[in-house]
Amino acid sequence: MARLFIAVEVPPAQAAALLSTLPTAHGVRAATPAQVHLTLHFLGDGLGEAAVDQLDTALEAIRTPAFLLQAYGTGRFRSGPGSVLWAGLAPGPGLDTLRALHAEVGQALADAAGFLPERRRFHPHVTLARCKPTVPESALRAWLDAHRTLASAPWRVARLVLFESQLGPQGPQHLLRLAWPLAAPGREPDPDPGP
Repeated sequence: MARLFIAVEVPPAQAAALLSTLPTAHGVRAATPAQVHLTLHFLGDGLGEAAVDQLDTALEAIRTPAFLLQAYGTGRFRSGPGSVLWAGLAPGPGLDTLRALHAEVGQALADAAGFLPERRRFHPHVTLARCKPTVPESALRAWLDAHRTLASAPWRVARLVLFESQLGPQGPQHLLRLAWPLAAPGREPDPDPGP
């Protein structure tokens, strides 16, 4: 059984630039550029291949057009005794489209595949690092203060992906299982050709 989530990728150049800002204090475990992504829906553990096939069918019908995103600002979540450092997203049409995509994917999953949407409010962010409780509070506050207006170069979101997370000695590895292209901007979906 797999631990699966639907996400939007962050290109390696933007991921590396964001990661390069992290504090170097002992206990800060930075993500690798390959791990940096933006989760839309966490699907959990225990999904078999039949459920993955249902996901594939449900998400082939997504009609949100490709759009631009840009990371902007930073924040932190308390995670048990530690913290998670993250980058936010710039307000504007890209973030609005991302929110609409989140809703469209959630509805598609519920309608076609029977998945229940998450109860938590969608808080789009890009996780950059996990911090042990031994990381000095002063180091975390200094990073947050210094990077409150951190901005990446914009990137084009052209597809959704289904990642499988596998835990290993170096932390989680995210394996791409499926991908669904978004519609070209301004293009109407192809009409149903019928039988």
